[in-house]
Amino acid sequence: MEDKTIGLSNSEWRIMENLWEEAPKTATQLIKAMETETGWAKSTTKTVLKRMEQKGYIAWQEGVKAREYYPLLKREEVVETETSHFINRLYNGSLGLMVNTLVKKHSIPEEEMEELYRIIQEARAGKRNS
Repeated sequence: MEDKTIGLSNSEWRIMENLWEEAPKTATQLIKAMETETGWAKSTTKTVLKRMEQKGYIAWQEGVKAREYYPLLKREEVVETETSHFINRLYNGSLGLMVNTLVKKHSIPEEEMEELYRIIQEARAGKRNS
């Protein structure tokens, strides 16, 4: 995936989460899921699906009874790209500044601090071995 901001809207994220969880899904399955999760009308879901298809985020194939939609984007790649752009935009690329802000404004549970420490240690070990 090229290094660009995908920029999924909240509506598009909801659809993508459904497709990343299980794909392919028919429009009917997605319409029912969105109605349950958000209260969207059938037309709203169809509009979002069409917009996402035009943007190249999803595609469809003819199924036995209906079109079956599937994601063209991998969740991990989208999250990685969007996280990078978020840190660059809000914290001028400084991960340290972001973590400092989070630590000052929020209570971080001990187990999450241990996980952060483990991640940093693994990153250090990886740099030494490169």
